[in-house]
Amino acid sequence: MKKFGAALTILLACFLIGCLFSLRQGLAAAAENQGGGLGERMDNLVSTISDLEQEIAAYEGLIEEYRAELEAIEDEHQTTAIQLLREELKMAQLRAGLTAVSGQGIEISLDDNFEGKRLNPEGDPNNYIIHYDDLLSIIADLRVAGAEAIAVNEQRLIATSELRCVGNVILVNTTRIAPPFIIQAIGSPAILRDTVAHGRFEFLQLNHFPAILYEAEELVLPAYKGDLQFNHAKSV
Repeated sequence: MKKFGAALTILLACFLIGCLFSLRQGLAAAAENQGGGLGERMDNLVSTISDLEQEIAAYEGLIEEYRAELEAIEDEHQTTAIQLLREELKMAQLRAGLTAVSGQGIEISLDDNFEGKRLNPEGDPNNYIIHYDDLLSIIADLRVAGAEAIAVNEQRLIATSELRCVGNVILVNTTRIAPPFIIQAIGSPAILRDTVAHGRFEFLQLNHFPAILYEAEELVLPAYKGDLQFNHAKSV
């Protein structure tokens, strides 16, 4: 009787072990299938984003062509009144950031601190990368210093421009940008330099980030290429 009880106990134990093993294998297979599906969805999402960016670039090219055609038509039908209106329009576009501009100013180059990460591989990686709030702080300093035009990685900033962080990606005017970050500003080089050099830029330098600032006699900043939508504001 004791032998029968022991055999029954062993049989039940083997049965339970087999069930647990089968359950584990099933969960592993399910996790693997789920992971593969997630990876496929991520690949599809990245592909969709790339397609949209290419489509936006194509539309931007068409906009430039239409602008050139409009200027050519206006040149053919100039009168004194039209010329005055064109000058007013150009000034309005200039102030709104809708035209490319040139002038003296400063250029700032920022990059992640690869050397610091190499020397301290176990440290928090967030301590060795440029964050969007670093860019925001420097841009705020430039505006305080009277910058008349600002661009970040060839993205012109206007009154409605957005600069924000989405995951590990920084967006400017809904366009992804990556380091090194090149900030260009047109204005008084001396005032811009003195203001920026004692703000977040100085903090990054002191923490061994590759941060370079130099004055430029001639900078060329592109026009804002995004969309201007006013769904609630109306002219008075």
